[in-house]
Amino acid sequence: MTTTILPGASRFSIGALARAGGVSVDAIRFYEREGLLPLPERTSGDHRRYPPRALDRLVFIRVGQGLGLRLDEIKELADACDQVPDCPVTHAVELLRGRIAAVERQLEELTGLRERLVHAVERMESRRDGGDFIADAVLPVSGAENDR
Repeated sequence: MTTTILPGASRFSIGALARAGGVSVDAIRFYEREGLLPLPERTSGDHRRYPPRALDRLVFIRVGQGLGLRLDEIKELADACDQVPDCPVTHAVELLRGRIAAVERQLEELTGLRERLVHAVERMESRRDGGDFIADAVLPVSGAENDR
């Protein structure tokens, strides 16, 4: 899984790191630019070589994304974990609680959207006149759908 460039020095090439982490090479470059992955060592031929801990960081990024964290939140948490031997749980809990609150707001918005869609379908079905209907009578433009 790793690429050996010198005897005893095991490093990932960018392609090997991407494959091991389940991302594209472009994603690796992007994470570097955003400061999520530290800049790698370079060979004399200017090829990137990543230490094994880069894969750990990549897995950390992917887990954070899977939890719905924004990249800036993942970077903040990863940087905090780099400062202390044990990742600061309190900080992680705060970030995750914030994400839970955001998901709850999104659920409320989606529930409202679903209700508006159901209402629009019901209005369309009730105002069908031989298969045709007047769109503005069913789908109000002004947002005053309750006025009709």
